[in-house]
Amino acid sequence: MYRRYSQSGAGNMNLSQVNRNRIKNVLILLLLVALIVLLVISLPLIRNQGETRSLYIQKIQEECDDALRQANVLSRTEAVASSSELIRIRCNIQSIRTINTLSQATGTQLLDDNALVTLVNLVDRYQNGMNQGGQKIVNPAEYTTSLQNALQELHDTAGNLR
Repeated sequence: MYRRYSQSGAGNMNLSQVNRNRIKNVLILLLLVALIVLLVISLPLIRNQGETRSLYIQKIQEECDDALRQANVLSRTEAVASSSELIRIRCNIQSIRTINTLSQATGTQLLDDNALVTLVNLVDRYQNGMNQGGQKIVNPAEYTTSLQNALQELHDTAGNLR
């Protein structure tokens, strides 16, 4: 009179099919639990990644500000002081390159590295021109202006980072 659901009969599933469905349901449940656990673990990491990017941008902007300030002082100083200012500017640019390289590890490059290399080369040419056998640069104002313009362009680019 009464039949169990697991017994085979007209329209009923056999026992092996029921067991397969149970196993499938358990696996789906386990996968859902694993997915929820991964989401809970990864959400703070994703949030921290955004904070890290903001910190990189802030530090790049600070280094750009400092380099631009040094370049503005550069035009008003003598050759000996100019050499130390150029060293500071080069250090600022190298710091920016380092931060940019670190930001690549998070998957985003903030600034074009070629532009930074060009700036380092410009500073090196300026410094080499000052240090060649004690001779002065033919046109220091031209070097200073080109360096200030390049740093201003970098400053504007860094200011637009978000």
